[in-house]
Amino acid sequence: MKKIISTFLAALLCLSLAAPAAMAYGPWDGRTAVSSNLWTGMALGLNNFRRTRDYYSGVFTDVPAGAWYESGVRTLYERGLAEGGQRFAPQGRVTLGEVVSMAVLLHRTYNGWSMPEGMSGLQYALNTGIVTADQYDDYTAPATRRSFAAIMAKALPSEALRGINIVMDGAIPDVPMSDPGAQGIYRLYRAGVLVGGDAWGTFRPNSLITRDTASVIVSRMVDPTLRRGTALMNEESYRVYLDRNSMLLSPGQSGRLTAVVYPVNNVNAQIVTWTSSETRTAVVDQYGVVTAIQPGTALIIASTPSGTMATCSVRVVDWY
Repeated sequence: MKKIISTFLAALLCLSLAAPAAMAYGPWDGRTAVSSNLWTGMALGLNNFRRTRDYYSGVFTDVPAGAWYESGVRTLYERGLAEGGQRFAPQGRVTLGEVVSMAVLLHRTYNGWSMPEGMSGLQYALNTGIVTADQYDDYTAPATRRSFAAIMAKALPSEALRGINIVMDGAIPDVPMSDPGAQGIYRLYRAGVLVGGDAWGTFRPNSLITRDTASVIVSRMVDPTLRRGTALMNEESYRVYLDRNSMLLSPGQSGRLTAVVYPVNNVNAQIVTWTSSETRTAVVDQYGVVTAIQPGTALIIASTPSGTMATCSVRVVDWY
């Protein structure tokens, strides 16, 4: 274990899990179950994050109604993961120690476990694999979006973070598979907990995580109905499909082809260019409308900026 993980830090994490007062402006209280044994007899699963109280305007004096992150704060408060009556500090930074504290709380709540007597939060996290001994140097340092995702992805088991999205390896623009946090980030994307900040799914892994963003992410972890759909694929995985692969026309007749590009959430990939291999036989306009000119065969090609394409064989015959 690295030298900066000190006795003081272990005590700090233990306190943050034991009492709300141990964390100034704490977005979660980390309450400890009554029993000193590991197993409390609670059922296993997300049902342990049940709603226990109602959220009301003014629970946090600095969380305005309608704020983009209010639903996340609401979810944490209603499920007893955040204590009201104080400031939330939405733009405040979150330390690595606080991230570990929340991850341990989620792990314990999901499993129905209490803290074994004398065990610190950090030791619990090490024992359960939420973090490893050489993963971080200083748990008092601000957490990045990368480290937040890496730690939180270990807080719940795979059955609680089932994949609902198609996110191919390497498809997140700024998170290559060689990134040290890639495993956790991709896991949360596939579960719908993360979706990225734009149409391409950009994550900004090096940015510091703030409490408003953290509350939204954690709320999606404990309440699957809040999770979001997305699809991210590598450029070589883009596909364009036509509604038919052959067409029979006579000179002067027209028919329309419809192209569908997957994934549908990528705006740039939806741009389709239409061409004809033999314009003396048939031509096609920008909307996919094919017009027959004279007898013969032409190949109508629908292509996208990524280089993928689909074709339709058009045969023009003189019926008379």
